[in-house]
Amino acid sequence: MSHIPGYSVVVPSLPGHGFTEGPSVSGISPCVIASIYHKLMLKLGYNKYVIHGGDWGAIIGSVMSSLYPENVVGFHTTMNPPASGWRIVLQTLIGAVFPSLVYTTEQQKSFMHPIGSFLQRIYIKFAYFHVQSCIPDCYSYGMVDSPVGLIGWIGYVFAVASGGKFDLKDGIKNFGIDNICSNIALFWITKSAQTSMRIYHEYVWGNDIELVSNLTVPETVPVAISNFPNEIMHMTQFVSRQRYKNIKQFTYHETGGHFSNIDNTEGVTGDLIAFIENHVTT
Repeated sequence: MSHIPGYSVVVPSLPGHGFTEGPSVSGISPCVIASIYHKLMLKLGYNKYVIHGGDWGAIIGSVMSSLYPENVVGFHTTMNPPASGWRIVLQTLIGAVFPSLVYTTEQQKSFMHPIGSFLQRIYIKFAYFHVQSCIPDCYSYGMVDSPVGLIGWIGYVFAVASGGKFDLKDGIKNFGIDNICSNIALFWITKSAQTSMRIYHEYVWGNDIELVSNLTVPETVPVAISNFPNEIMHMTQFVSRQRYKNIKQFTYHETGGHFSNIDNTEGVTGDLIAFIENHVTT
């Protein structure tokens, strides 16, 4: 990029991830973390701020944008969490039979149609989510005890999150050995593989999953969504607008996946900077 403006960037670790200590009590869910992060920003002196997030950051950022619209001046995400409602179900069913009535571009259609393949892809790629949300402590002992177990699991996650098959070789090919080893080392050195999984359990077995599915972000908060072909989950603009009432930017990319900050860094930063410069006012 020829022009890269300067910004103050705050990058907090999730509780139980990396060098952030794991919670000593239950109930530290994404909605609770959203409140913690908001208080953090205020303590740092940022009464107005922009949020960027993918994965859990997409969910936490959505919650913060919904709860604190007077402080959040913009929200950019690389993952579009699912919303609920009869309109969404109806659109999905119509799109499965008559895709041209639902999907306005070929890119949208390629991401979501045929619906059977889309749902199968979600089912397969969310295998890790089912395990980590239901029995996070059961098998995470193996990752804390054995570097081989940790390598196998993280390699699998990196592989499926980038559109590869279910083995470590795809993860290495798509992200590079340095990125894989850095992530593995961070979890191994801090022994945080186990504590980092508990957020899944809190999200599913608390009230968060229902709250997040039904929350809306008001029109006062401008939103930008970057879509990548190998992202685990996709939503159409129609579905997205049921949650985000003021979408200013909705872009598609030809490459990238769930960890698009790594495998399509320029695409993510380009979208984020364009969003801030063109649609965010403080």
